[in-house]
Amino acid sequence: MLRIDRNRLGQCDRTGRRGRPGFTLLEALIAAVIMSLTITAVAMALGAGRQHAMEARDQLQAGLAAEALMAEILAADYADLPDYHGHDEEPGSLVTFDDEPYPPSFYRIGRRAVVVERTIDIPDLGVKILGQDVAVESYDAEGRVIVTLARFVPEPAQ
Repeated sequence: MLRIDRNRLGQCDRTGRRGRPGFTLLEALIAAVIMSLTITAVAMALGAGRQHAMEARDQLQAGLAAEALMAEILAADYADLPDYHGHDEEPGSLVTFDDEPYPPSFYRIGRRAVVVERTIDIPDLGVKILGQDVAVESYDAEGRVIVTLARFVPEPAQ
């Protein structure tokens, strides 16, 4: 038969706890604070990871868009290069060389081109090379330049 010593009920054991097991209010508050800090840290890490993934996607798409425009410009006749000076496609309005719209995933990217005549002088060889500097920039909706490509196109020999 189990005997209950009524004199010991309510007395503390060596750890300072009373006879009933469980958490004290202080222990529960500490556990809640630790849990909320952990959840906050995980949520912040997930948000930062998502932001980095979006930036990486934008950089990749900006590079592809800039390369495509540069290829289009370089495929044009030398005499037509200045026509591309000031070419600007706002984010969300990119079109291919045959006027097809880019996929919707490129909606955050814009691109522009600058074409400037330049002469390269090589004094050691006594050579001057006339040509066009072609620069293509891809940028985001805030106007931040993501990718810049530059090429020098020499004037064709006569």
